Amino acid sequence: MKKILSAAAVFLLFFQTSAFSQNDNAMLTNAVSKLKTLLNDHPIEKAYLHFDRPYPYYVAGDMVYFKAYVTMGERHELSKISGALHVDLIGKDDNLLQSITLQLNNGTGWGDFALPDTLQKGSYHIRAYTGWMRNNERPYFFDQYISVSSINNVDLIANNTTQAAHPDLQFFPEGGNMVTDLPSKVAFKAISTTGFGINVKGVVVDNENKEVAKISSWHLGMGAFGFIPEEGRTYKAKVTFANGFQNTYNLPVAESKGITLAVNTDDPSKVSIEIKANKAYYHENQNKELNLLIYHGGSVRTITARLDNEVLGLDLPTVGLGTGILQVTLLSQTGVPLNERLAFIQNQDLLNLSLNTNKPTFAKRENVQLNFNAKNSDGKPVNGSFSVSVVDESKVLVDENSENTILSYLLLTSDLKGYVEKPNYYFANVTKNTRAELDALMLTQGYRRFVWKELLNNNTAATTAFSPEHDIDISGLAKTRAGIPAANADITLIASSGGPVMNTVTDAQGRFRFGKMQFETGTQFILKTRSASGKNDIVITFDSPATGPAIDHDNPIDAGYSGNADILASFQSNQRQGLITASNTVLLNNDKVTGHIRAASYRSSNLGGSGHADQVISGDAIKNAPVLSVGLNGLAHGVQFPSGVPALNTGMILSQGSQSLVPMLVVVDGVEIGRGVNIDVISPVNVETVEILKGANAAIYGVEGGQGVMVITSRQGGVETGVVSKKMSPGIYSIVPKGFYKAREFYAPQYNANQPVNNLPDQRTTIFWKPDVTTDADGNATFNFFNADGTGTYRVEVEGIDTKGNLGRQVYHYQVQ
Repeated sequence: MKKILSAAAVFLLFFQTSAFSQNDNAMLTNAVSKLKTLLNDHPIEKAYLHFDRPYPYYVAGDMVYFKAYVTMGERHELSKISGALHVDLIGKDDNLLQSITLQLNNGTGWGDFALPDTLQKGSYHIRAYTGWMRNNERPYFFDQYISVSSINNVDLIANNTTQAAHPDLQFFPEGGNMVTDLPSKVAFKAISTTGFGINVKGVVVDNENKEVAKISSWHLGMGAFGFIPEEGRTYKAKVTFANGFQNTYNLPVAESKGITLAVNTDDPSKVSIEIKANKAYYHENQNKELNLLIYHGGSVRTITARLDNEVLGLDLPTVGLGTGILQVTLLSQTGVPLNERLAFIQNQDLLNLSLNTNKPTFAKRENVQLNFNAKNSDGKPVNGSFSVSVVDESKVLVDENSENTILSYLLLTSDLKGYVEKPNYYFANVTKNTRAELDALMLTQGYRRFVWKELLNNNTAATTAFSPEHDIDISGLAKTRAGIPAANADITLIASSGGPVMNTVTDAQGRFRFGKMQFETGTQFILKTRSASGKNDIVITFDSPATGPAIDHDNPIDAGYSGNADILASFQSNQRQGLITASNTVLLNNDKVTGHIRAASYRSSNLGGSGHADQVISGDAIKNAPVLSVGLNGLAHGVQFPSGVPALNTGMILSQGSQSLVPMLVVVDGVEIGRGVNIDVISPVNVETVEILKGANAAIYGVEGGQGVMVITSRQGGVETGVVSKKMSPGIYSIVPKGFYKAREFYAPQYNANQPVNNLPDQRTTIFWKPDVTTDADGNATFNFFNADGTGTYRVEVEGIDTKGNLGRQVYHYQVQ
């Protein structure tokens, strides 16, 4: 007969009150105390990026837009720990192609990457992390692979992937072990030669070839079976995989004396926990204490019981438990871990998000009104941060199950080890079957942030080598011309756009630092120096930002190139002669311009890609110039450089009776530095190409490019992350340090009574993208945008987090005829 344990104890919350376990068991009290210290001193941060498309497919020349959600702790509240998020675009051979730093506001921010149209076809990945995350042994870095195709016939980057010779089958006994004479639940996972799940069928037989169980996978090669191991017998599985391959695999050996832990979540209202000891173990340990620790969402529950029955049971109500992973650990009287089991709680606690349009069917280029409402699980309006994307689904059909969503990532895959195939399958349509299949995933692919044995032995690896980042520092070393550190020198920093004057004095080693600064990339400063003796002949060397973390290949399976990206490329190729595309943010007009170099002839960071400039100047023609403006003067047609600031001759305005030139927009390596920028802070020797964009070619940069654009592409050799500086005169430097990235505004054309724009087709993939969605007091928000020329199904997706850490996601479809 099963003995039912008391379930009266409540979860102990680590982050709200000082109420901790009053259990007289010193070992449990010690365990809870150490876990509390770990969670309070080293709260985790996670980063999730919501992209403008529900699938990771792009074409060279596209823009990749994303919204960043950074959460803290186990309850997914928007983080107040870090104020900066680093986002990297990484290519072949771990080449860092682009790197930006987003300023976080209450845990959110947004940015983008421009994919040059000369980008080689292949698989790339986008990584996001905070400095604080680097303290964890297994950092919660966000990493998403994207497949990038090309319409320029650029060769595919070869994937350095290897395949196994045959499929494999792995076994995972529930709780960690099989014990003789006790019912055992054994999960399994069948893996194909490419690393994905593969269906498998077969039987389990003992050493006398007697069948004891059948094997049949439920989902993606995973499943479970049950049987009772017998003393003195061994077991093996004879299976046939979906590809016809047959093999035999040994099961783990059953323990002759032991205890098992079973967790059942079939009933969503409760978690049933059952502890069973076989006779040998029970007789040896009768009336000894067993300790059960149940951890979930930053809270722990401890239960102590005596082994006075061979079967002990406990039903734990799930009311009040948030959706997420539950960790159940069984410890002996002396604190030795005996069994452990991960389970997943799926409750009705997610945000209730609703989407609808002002009508179900629209015409091409018609204005759409999108209405959004957010409520919590109790039906009350919520405030939160959300992001909305709209795509033309007729181009590439969205596989809802394969999506990496805010739910699947923050609640599931970020806490599991290895690759999870089709993660959104477990959230898109929850049924009894999907619950069972999710349980099989937890049995086969679990991960624990902490291990009780290591925690009790003080072996947790959490450190605080990296502090949370909120601001940007400008620092460096001041020396005399003789190379001697300039101690006690006065350093003054002034922003060219105005603001306070900042002063500091170098230390004995000549070092200086301006800290706690917040500015955007492209902000110019003037730095003035004066030695302690009053001279201004000081030489300044600026510090480079700290080196980022090593690039980890944690997900080689997902790194494979998807041919779906080629489908998108085929649409763009068919419309290449004149194209409106919001993926490139604005109008691209492939008009012929005399003298511009065709695509693939040179490397470009122009948003429109190479071949979309009025003039291209090679860096070799200007590398020996004393400053960049002098080298370009006379070479750049129709461009003047007053005080080093580029401006078109045609950009003249009349103000208060006098004429003045309107500066061009300056773009360096894909980053919009701004207008009115003195380009002489950039060394000519570091320039590979300079592109001059006017008129239609400049239109891709929107209003900012109305007076022309100068695109400067640096020579290859890594991403420039340090301070761009230029000594203007003795003791005076003009500097442009790397600051927080200013995201480009998503642009989509607006139509009047369906009239065409320049008679160009509109074949956008991303129809609408809005990362900064907030709701009013009633939980409502409304947006307006225009459809493109594509007909068929348009797909709307919204994701977000409310102020209490509740997550939400919703998808809506409408038709365009």
